[in-house]
Amino acid sequence: MFLISVEWLDEAKTRARFNLPGREEWRAEHLDALMHALAEIREEMRPAVAAEPPRLQELEPLHDPRYASALHPFSGGTLLSFRHPSLGWLPFLLPSFQRRSLVQSFQDQEAAWGEIHLVRSQEIRG
Repeated sequence: MFLISVEWLDEAKTRARFNLPGREEWRAEHLDALMHALAEIREEMRPAVAAEPPRLQELEPLHDPRYASALHPFSGGTLLSFRHPSLGWLPFLLPSFQRRSLVQSFQDQEAAWGEIHLVRSQEIRG
C-alpha cells in the first residue's frame, strides 16, 4: 500500500527516523496498514514492550469489549480476538494450559464477587 523507510538512529534501536511518502487522502485501510507497519517497527525497538503487564489499576480499560473465541483445531488451544475501537481485532492463540489458568482465574473472581455481594447484603439487612 505504501513504503516506509526506517533509519535506526542508534545501534540499540531506541530511536528511529522513518519516512512516509506523501499521501493526500487517507482511508481506514491505509491507517490499518500504517498501524501494522508501525507495530512492526515498535517490535524491533528497545526497550521492548514490558513482559509483565502494568498494575491493572493503572490502566484505562475498554469497557465491555466485543470478543470472539474458538477452539484451535490443531493445537487444542483457544483462538481469542478482542475488538479495540481504534486498533481493530487483536487475535491471540492461548495454549490449552493458559486457557485452564484463565478459566480458574475467572472462577476465582466469580467466587470473590459472590462473597462481596453476600457481605454487602448482610450489611444492608443488619
